[in-house]
Amino acid sequence: MKEWSIRIGCVLLGVALTLGTMHLKGMINKSDVSTAQEVETEKDAKNTVSNDETDTAIEEKEDSKSDFLLEAQLKYQDMLDKKLNNDESQKDEQENETQPDEELEPEPGSIESAPVKWIKDYPMINSDETLEDKLSERSSYEETMAVNALDKMIIENSTIDFSNVKITIMGDSLTEASNLSEEEKGLYNWPTQLKDILNCKEVVNLGIGGSTVSSCVAHYPMCKRWTDIPKDSDIIIVMGGSNDMLFENKWQFGELEYNKRMIDDTFCGDLDRMLSSMAYTYRETNDENYCKLIYINPPSTILNDAVYASDPNNMIHQRSFAEAINTIAPTYGFEVIDMYNNNILNSHDPDINAQYVYDGIHCNKEGYKIMAEHVASQIIQRIEQ
Repeated sequence: MKEWSIRIGCVLLGVALTLGTMHLKGMINKSDVSTAQEVETEKDAKNTVSNDETDTAIEEKEDSKSDFLLEAQLKYQDMLDKKLNNDESQKDEQENETQPDEELEPEPGSIESAPVKWIKDYPMINSDETLEDKLSERSSYEETMAVNALDKMIIENSTIDFSNVKITIMGDSLTEASNLSEEEKGLYNWPTQLKDILNCKEVVNLGIGGSTVSSCVAHYPMCKRWTDIPKDSDIIIVMGGSNDMLFENKWQFGELEYNKRMIDDTFCGDLDRMLSSMAYTYRETNDENYCKLIYINPPSTILNDAVYASDPNNMIHQRSFAEAINTIAPTYGFEVIDMYNNNILNSHDPDINAQYVYDGIHCNKEGYKIMAEHVASQIIQRIEQ
């Protein structure tokens, strides 16, 4: 009897333990389900917030594009109005003048003999503000996008025939696009993209990575290799100075004041001699054809400022090089496309650096396209159409 009592007690204990375990498992399962539901709810909430932020960012970007396009349309209309008023004024002046009996053939080498009709009184420098002024108005990304919207509009509406125009461009790695692969640089350097945009006869690319303007550091100096530029070029563009800003100290920079700058192996002295020699060779004594001379003032870059900040007592800030270019180039008939002061593709801006100038100085292929479109637009604006 005692044995059966023990057996019955064990059975009842087992049943109690089994029921208790099942109840506990149920509680645990319910807790797991509840926790999982809470996690999923939290994830959904986060995803909703993330999606909302993404949608907001996309909407803001689209609004910005619309704003830039509207600004471009207004600027373009203003340009057309000014041109119309100028044309009407010139027409009135011509009607009041005595017309010659017959129209003379343009002399070779004169501006009238150029394959396109250049505007004679176009501003020598396309900037009327400093970089600091521009930065106070808006970021480089915003400025670049707004300018690019206008550039695209000018290119789209151009009626100029460049099929008989030859352009030669001398520069450094920004012109060669030496940061791209061999295959990509041939397709996406900005001179190649410029040729495609303008559909011109030929573009000669004399860009060499590391090239300086001055011979003081002897990095394929432009002041010694400018003679490689073909004399039958219709447009000559120089884009130099970025490497000088990286390698040259204040003694190698020299003096900008005219009476002090004519010293060999200084940036100011070599730039002056190079541009004066080019003007004499390709403009003053070029009896075969008229040649347009253009200098591109390179964009502001975070790399140049980093070099200056490393030794401010000996190095020269980029603004001094930009000032030298804007002072010397117009003296010898070079019109300046001032990307520095106009705050275009300035890599101090994180958005520019992230999207177009990833290493602080060189563009990716999209950045080179923006550069090519800006140069194309500037050339078009300088020509009657």
